[in-house]
Amino acid sequence: MTVNIYDRHLMAKIEATKGTDSVPVLGTNDVRIRSGKISAPPEILARNNVKATMGPQPHLVSPKRLMVLELEIEVKSSGTLGTAPEYGCLLQACGLSETIVAVTSVAYDPLTDSHKGVSIYWYEDGLRWNLIGAQGKASFDAQIGQVPILKLTMTAPFLGPTAVACPAAGSMVFQSAAPMVMNSADVINDGAAIKVGAFSLEDGNDVQHHYTTGNSEVVMAGRTPKIKLTKDSVSTAAEWNALTAGTNLALSATFGTVAATRLVVTAPVARRESVSPAVRADRPTHEVAYGLYESAGDDAFKFFFG
Repeated sequence: MTVNIYDRHLMAKIEATKGTDSVPVLGTNDVRIRSGKISAPPEILARNNVKATMGPQPHLVSPKRLMVLELEIEVKSSGTLGTAPEYGCLLQACGLSETIVAVTSVAYDPLTDSHKGVSIYWYEDGLRWNLIGAQGKASFDAQIGQVPILKLTMTAPFLGPTAVACPAAGSMVFQSAAPMVMNSADVINDGAAIKVGAFSLEDGNDVQHHYTTGNSEVVMAGRTPKIKLTKDSVSTAAEWNALTAGTNLALSATFGTVAATRLVVTAPVARRESVSPAVRADRPTHEVAYGLYESAGDDAFKFFFG
């Protein structure tokens, strides 16, 4: 069998019970991706014993092992108000709740507990990798004039791959909406509309391996979300003064103007962590990084399609 680089496919489905395969279905749980990379590096246990010769003894391989799937996905809505995007299950597995308001919106908010797991089937090179009980971290990156990209790092306890051919392209079903493109009509606000050439949000999830006798699972141990902006300089000391004063502000970003495809990001309490001079198109800019904090419960950030 000849396998080419196009023989890759992703299916994902939220688990009713974390760690129990939810069995994603072809034609129902397909997710279109830009790129994907699977890795499952073993932990090598060297045997550093005292012996009469210099050569090493054969190493051992720790059973404490994980799989990591790195994904890039175009940011786009389902194209229908009140319908989740096909990658919504992956966002839920990054510690976010999914709230659907029929014919209105789909919102994603941070959760402190009751984090869901997702079953992922990843096909590549004539193999299928099953990531069961997967959880992860996400970042959203938008550059002016470009398609915003969702970057996901999904982690699950190790399961060896099985030889399964990639499904036929004609059997896959994807949402047909086109992705958005960040443009000059988008609105970024930090108390007033500001001119921004780049915007990114990182959920800052701390995903760890809980490994004990009788148990192997990935869990979310913490979250430190951040937003970064590249904004036009206004030739004042305001950014530096706000940095040293620890001034709080609210941030928001609206991408798109059409209701069915618009994405809105909000952060009620942001505080500058760094300010760096930069240049864009021969104009002075500031690269500003913000830590995001809670205002009332799990609300450090929120984004919704609507």
